[in-house]
Amino acid sequence: MSWQAYVDTSLTGTGKIDKAAIVSRAGDSVWAISPNFNLGADELKSLAAGFQDPPSMFGTGIHLAGQKYITIRAEGRSIYGKLQKEGIICVSTKLAILISHYPETTLPGEAAKITEALADYLAGAGY
Repeated sequence: MSWQAYVDTSLTGTGKIDKAAIVSRAGDSVWAISPNFNLGADELKSLAAGFQDPPSMFGTGIHLAGQKYITIRAEGRSIYGKLQKEGIICVSTKLAILISHYPETTLPGEAAKITEALADYLAGAGY
């Protein structure tokens, strides 16, 4: 399956996630992305750096697609953010970072389960 197919089928195709991307673990390249999910190069580098020092994300928040999300979870593998009733789930694997945005109609736990499951699959496949 292509990287774009993972975004289109396994993430946004669930109907629970409205925008998603898969980027390199270093945050220097986008492998697949949803239309209208405009992630800046500086935002991706900052997110990648956040996985090196997760507690720092509580002070800075998560900046993606021109929005600032309040960090509600920051661990070695997962960083979650919230902006009113919508949010962002970011999960890293050995080579990639999965970024899922969920709308206010999705429960945060649903979006996290979907994104974490894909990350588990990719990690199991060596990515």
